[in-house]
Amino acid sequence: MIEHVSEEPIQRDRKNNEVPLADVLSHFIDVKLTTEPGDGKKAYSRPDEVLKYVTDLVDWWGDKTVTDVNRVTCQKYWKACTTLNAARNRLEYLRRALTLALEDSIIAAMPKVFLPEKAKPRSDFLERKDIARMLWACLTLGIYTHNADKSKDTGLAGTQVRTLYRPRRHLMPYIIMAMYTGTRSNRMFTASFIRQKGRPWIDLEEGVFHRSAPDEDVPKNKQAPTIRIPLRLLRHMRRWYRLGRRYPIEYNGKPITRSKALGKLMKECVPDKNVVPHSFRHTAATWLMKRSELPIHDISGFLGMSMEMLDKVYGHHRTSHQTGIDDAITAGGIGKIKKRDDGGEEFSYDGKAPGDTGRNKPDQPKPSRIKLSVNSQKTRKAA
Repeated sequence: MIEHVSEEPIQRDRKNNEVPLADVLSHFIDVKLTTEPGDGKKAYSRPDEVLKYVTDLVDWWGDKTVTDVNRVTCQKYWKACTTLNAARNRLEYLRRALTLALEDSIIAAMPKVFLPEKAKPRSDFLERKDIARMLWACLTLGIYTHNADKSKDTGLAGTQVRTLYRPRRHLMPYIIMAMYTGTRSNRMFTASFIRQKGRPWIDLEEGVFHRSAPDEDVPKNKQAPTIRIPLRLLRHMRRWYRLGRRYPIEYNGKPITRSKALGKLMKECVPDKNVVPHSFRHTAATWLMKRSELPIHDISGFLGMSMEMLDKVYGHHRTSHQTGIDDAITAGGIGKIKKRDDGGEEFSYDGKAPGDTGRNKPDQPKPSRIKLSVNSQKTRKAA
């Protein structure tokens, strides 16, 4: 839990040029990130990450006042961050902190926070051969480099030797779970085979994955619905449990919350694609959307993703509804007039333009005698 950071109440009814941004950010931490059981506050799904963003903001903006927030200072902050995306993520929390300060009468007016352009979403996704390459790399033996100081008397300093240990083997369950379920990283890292407080629960008897912890208040934009575990994955999980695992992803018998080795593994095995650990979820959604027999509603519920987002980001992979167009073009029927096939009588205009009613045109003289039909010329007796 994040501790309370402000020692004294923040002064109110001050002008913007008298309010330090450190007070604004401190108030945001007190209200949004400091939660107690039963206080009714909705906690962030990743409070440690949010706290890091706010801490970075304090380091750069802390000695400035609210009136210093303008286009020039925001653009200077863009350059101070490692990437534009990192600057945007942090400035969004600065805007939230200022909005909260305005609601609580800490500032008199809301300054405009200038954000860089939003980065385009990653379009690369993994293929089966990429997954196989990563799983095989997890099974390879590790390489040990002799330390220069410790091995200076042995003559082995700097040399590399193979070990009998596989240091990346613990990443295999993560890769398999991510590909079969598309679950977010934090849900898989904290999952447990035994029901316990504060952790998602994998029920091996029922074969379901409760991706949210018991009584957890899940954010609306990070839904984690319970899913049926695919049988292929369930067999792996039951085998892991029989081998003595309490958690699906362990390192030296203990659960882990994140892994730097995973990102390094992906760069090593898939160097030609712009992929990160979240790309596993992106790949799972892509693979499911390519299967035309799977309803979008079912895919949305399985991934914990809204149907609008699923169609917006992954809809271009679903082209099964265009099979009729494909057949028409392939058969060579495009451009031809297809006659009705319902058994009706055929019709032809006989050279007349559509809309020609047969009436005399304005410059055409009237006929002297009206031509009668054959039936009208018959006498009553003949008829």
